[in-house]
Amino acid sequence: MKNNYNILGNTYHMENVENIYDELSNLDFHKNLLEEINQLDEDLFQIVFNDGVIIDIGWYPSFDINGEFIIQVISAGDWENPSIKISSGWDKNDLVTKLSGILKQ
Repeated sequence: MKNNYNILGNTYHMENVENIYDELSNLDFHKNLLEEINQLDEDLFQIVFNDGVIIDIGWYPSFDINGEFIIQVISAGDWENPSIKISSGWDKNDLVTKLSGILKQ
C-alpha cells in the first residue's frame, strides 16, 4: 500500500517505507545560506525502505558555507560505495528535482 509523504513541500506516493527522518523540510530556502548554516549538518534526511535501500541527504561539510547537499542511495548497507551519489547547492528547486528523480526510480 502506498502512503503519502510530504518532503520539501511536495507530496510523494511511496510504498514499503520502513522509516523516515526529515529535518530537510524544516529548512527555510527563502533565507540565504548564511542565515540557515547552523541547521546544515550531515543528518538532514533519510528514508529506509523495507528492502534495506536507504536514501540519505546531508550537508557536507557540516555547517560550512562552502558545503553542498549530498544525496546518496545506499544498498546492502554499503555506505562506502553508494549506488547513486549526487550533489546540490543551496537551491531548493534543484534539490527537489534531483530527489524526485531518485524517488521515481
